[in-house]
Amino acid sequence: MEELVTVRTFNSSNDFEMVKSYLESFEIECFGRDEISNRAYIANANGGVQLQVRTEQAEEAVKLLLEAGYLKPEDFEPSPEMKWMEKVLNFFRKK
Repeated sequence: MEELVTVRTFNSSNDFEMVKSYLESFEIECFGRDEISNRAYIANANGGVQLQVRTEQAEEAVKLLLEAGYLKPEDFEPSPEMKWMEKVLNFFRKK
C-alpha cells in the first residue's frame, strides 16, 4: 500500500477542489481525506478536508503550492498551542 502525505488542510471543499485541480495539472495525483464527510455534514466539523499526495510527490507538491501562494513558509511553523505543549513536555522531561 502506498503512503500518502497530507500537504494542506482546507475548511472549504471548494478551496480543496481548486488546489487539487492545480496540482493535478502538474500530474500530481491528489486525494481528499474526509472530503465526503466535510461535504455531507457540517463543514470543518472533522477538521476539514486533507489534501493528500503520494509520498514520492510530496516535495514537488509543496514546492508548487508555495510558488502559487497556496502555502506560506510560516504554515510549517508549530502553532502557539504546540509551542506551549512542547514547553510543558520539556519541563516534565527535565524532572
